[in-house]
Amino acid sequence: MEDAPPLPWPELPAVPSLFEPSLLPRVFAIPPGADYAAVFAEGLIRRLEGTPPEAMLGVTVLVNAARTLTGLEEAIAERQGGAGFLPHLLPIETAASGPALGGPAPGAVVPELHRTLALTRLVERFLEAVPGRAPRAAAPDLAASLADLLDLMDEEGVAAAALAAAVPEEMATHWQEALAFLDIARTAWPALREAEHGGAADPQPARRDAALTLVAAWERKPPQGPLLVAGSTGSRAVTAVLMAAIARQPQGALVLPAFDPQIDPAIWGAAGPDHPMGPFRRLFDLLEMVPAGVLPWLPETPPPRLRARRRLLAEALRPAPVTDAWVAARETLAETAEAATADLGLIEAPNQRAEAAAVALAVREGLTKPGQSIAVVTRDATLARRIAAELDRFGILPDDSLGRPLTLTQAGGLVLGTLAVARAAAAADPVALAALMAHPRVTLGLPRAEHRRRARRYEQLALRQRGVTGRPGPFPDWPDGVEAIAEDTAWLAAAREALAPLKLLSAPAPLDRLIAAHRASLAALTARAAGEVPPADGPDDLALAALFDRLADAAPAHGGMMAAAEYAALLEGQMRAETLRPQAARPHPRVALWGTIEARSGAADLTILAGLNEGSWPGTADTGPWLNRPMRAALGLPSPEREIGLAAHDFQHAACRPAVILSRARTVEGTPQVAARWLVRLETLLNGTAPAALTAMKGRGQRYLDLVPALDRGVTDPALTQPAPRPRPTPPVALRPRRLSVTAIETLIRDPYALYARRVLGLKKLTPLGAPLDARDRGEALHETMRRFVEATRAGLPAGAADHLASLARRVLAERQTPPDLASLWAERLVEAMDEVIEIEAGLRAAGTPGPLEVEGRMTLTLPAGPVTLTARADRLDRRGTAGAFVIDYKTGQPPSAKQIGEYNHQLHLQALILAAGGFKGLPPLRAEGGAYVGLTAGKQSGVEAGLAEALAAYGDKLAALIGAYDDPAQGYLSRQVPKRQDEDGDYDHLARRAEWDGMVLPDAQGGEP
Repeated sequence: MEDAPPLPWPELPAVPSLFEPSLLPRVFAIPPGADYAAVFAEGLIRRLEGTPPEAMLGVTVLVNAARTLTGLEEAIAERQGGAGFLPHLLPIETAASGPALGGPAPGAVVPELHRTLALTRLVERFLEAVPGRAPRAAAPDLAASLADLLDLMDEEGVAAAALAAAVPEEMATHWQEALAFLDIARTAWPALREAEHGGAADPQPARRDAALTLVAAWERKPPQGPLLVAGSTGSRAVTAVLMAAIARQPQGALVLPAFDPQIDPAIWGAAGPDHPMGPFRRLFDLLEMVPAGVLPWLPETPPPRLRARRRLLAEALRPAPVTDAWVAARETLAETAEAATADLGLIEAPNQRAEAAAVALAVREGLTKPGQSIAVVTRDATLARRIAAELDRFGILPDDSLGRPLTLTQAGGLVLGTLAVARAAAAADPVALAALMAHPRVTLGLPRAEHRRRARRYEQLALRQRGVTGRPGPFPDWPDGVEAIAEDTAWLAAAREALAPLKLLSAPAPLDRLIAAHRASLAALTARAAGEVPPADGPDDLALAALFDRLADAAPAHGGMMAAAEYAALLEGQMRAETLRPQAARPHPRVALWGTIEARSGAADLTILAGLNEGSWPGTADTGPWLNRPMRAALGLPSPEREIGLAAHDFQHAACRPAVILSRARTVEGTPQVAARWLVRLETLLNGTAPAALTAMKGRGQRYLDLVPALDRGVTDPALTQPAPRPRPTPPVALRPRRLSVTAIETLIRDPYALYARRVLGLKKLTPLGAPLDARDRGEALHETMRRFVEATRAGLPAGAADHLASLARRVLAERQTPPDLASLWAERLVEAMDEVIEIEAGLRAAGTPGPLEVEGRMTLTLPAGPVTLTARADRLDRRGTAGAFVIDYKTGQPPSAKQIGEYNHQLHLQALILAAGGFKGLPPLRAEGGAYVGLTAGKQSGVEAGLAEALAAYGDKLAALIGAYDDPAQGYLSRQVPKRQDEDGDYDHLARRAEWDGMVLPDAQGGEP
């Protein structure tokens, strides 16, 4: 058989030539505010004109970020009409390793997680050797900060051995101790890395070595094809070295983002690391160039407004040493300020909530312009989530590129919930338990609705009891008096069994065992009922499973022993570092939510820069916990202001877009904020040159803030936005309460609406989860103490009565399982008042005989609409002769004043009425000889309230009139009729919508007020 003829392989395209030969580094720039991806694509396609379409395949472009890569692909494809070839696009961070650029094959690198675990072990050993330095739970965070320092030193080519010279002997003891800690980086970690990973290197040295090797290879044999760098400022050491080498290649070029070659030489000379041009200084030093040598990537003729904006921002951001030029530029800036700020707005919101709402309103308005694209740019992830939530009110789902950390996903929330319970494995944490049982993934093998029903019952009856916090075991038993049915018992057993594996976290254990126990607990918590199909895993489930797998793989060799706090810190740190982009089914095609990295290569018709506060944008210049500024300088490490310079560059670039809104909040979570330094400079410059332009900017932003209240109300019709009046419900008389306690009478006088909500609507305030014992519990304990004391001393006060009372109080507090710290405090307060209490007690014994204690009583009032029962529980009724009694009411707080007794607090008088009617059990009708409120706190004892008998007839009439008024169908239950204090919050104020009407002038009452 004859050989087949060779296949006609097509010839590879010739390597295109984009540039003329040059002896100088080839550097181009795209100006601030331009659509970087679009301009780069246009310039590249123009330079390839006249070449075959496949010539694009011979071009290699190194990009600074994944977003830039995607943006360039889309922009090039759009300009080719969707049919064409793309250049070879590579991330510059990893381009030096591998065959793509002819570099060395990538060597072995220590996996990041392995290094994290190993450093954590080393930090734990250090903390054990130096007690008191930090708790073991801080080891993961300390290891993370140490890893950051190692990466920075490796990136800058600083050997770990140089750390010894960074701390002179005259440095403070704190820094000498820091150096001792850094021995982990100098000696312990290199030794451990060699022992466990052989010849593997840390990630940063591997990248640096690969870049230097590639640059050296290019010196021997330069690449001939076009090699471009897009989107990078060269602020990082390794990147700057690689970029400087590429700029000198035969067809190499840099295309810098947001760079102005015409920058004032005075600005360039004075620009520090925190200036927008600061990130370029390292690269230009390596290139031995000045900005004037940079060429435009494409010729441009910007409109006058954009040209004026660039000039205004360049002047506003001048370095401090050369701001004297503002004086000379004042007239020119005043002439162009109106044009420069015509499409610029400034939102200064009172808080972050209002800022997010105002930004959402600006987005919503922007969408009314056909075809207009809108991008919200921020560095504050919390603000970004707020803005997304506000946009959801309009049904707008933005293309969110910021994403959210794994900790804020549903799967991550479940993990954090189990960790919260595990931290308190030996004691109950009602808040953590209730939150975990309410998680939408938790079912305990039951149908979801059935599990929630049982969990709510357990929460209300067991977890919402005072003093539950700290009781033994993560799940307290059902309280006394609650009859737990079989289903409740089975549910509680299943919950305890699901969390049983987490008991392993109560003592240090191997990391792989902790992970296995944690996963077993998660599986038991989320088990589905028989026959139910489990939901498909979402991106958060998959990411979490992958994280657990990575930890489980690394744990046997690198994990070591960990306790609950260390394991939680490690896992939370790993989860925070993993960001998931929201899986929006159909994000709005014209609305995007970007971080500053995405904004570098993206563009929109309207750009909103949000969160412009110090600490957010820009962030804080942090030197880290291990090296101060002189030490960093001695090592040759970059200034911490480098990151501020990158943030300033991003701000200047985005603020030069055609239409821009700048936004900030004056307070965040109640804390006053300082405006970003760039805003302060811009306002200062405009105040001195064109204050009217600044006023107009703020007015354009204030317009959105003015709409926020109407947005919150959901209506725009002024007739519908009036606040609700103070409520005065008038339920049918048949539904109004016919049984009232003597304490409820004061409520009826002060806040009738509260009585309506409690007795007519049947709404009872729930005890807050995790509520500690409070004044009510103290009162109950001291009342019980006095009851026992009086019972035990009826025959007479013994010698040492004060000591006996104090001892009895401590015994009662112990029986009620009062926490030791509270028991000691409460007993001490009674001891402080002991002499006064015994003195009052002696006076009462001299005047009469201790009578019944904690006695129930009632009487019936006959009213036209039907009888009303008045009930009471008297603390103590002392006998005075054969037909008289003295009414005593103990107070553990401040006893009522004489004015309060006369107008609002009728407790003693009402008990005297019941006493006279023979309503107390075991007592005949008796005359009230008097009464007293006896304080059980030092300095709060009350005098005797005499004359009860003489006032009874008048009080009986007042009581009948008060209750009888509510038998009128027109009489309403007014909210907060006469509150004790205006700043006091009532249990039902939210139901009465107090925030809407408080301070309003009320219309005349209908039917009068009792």
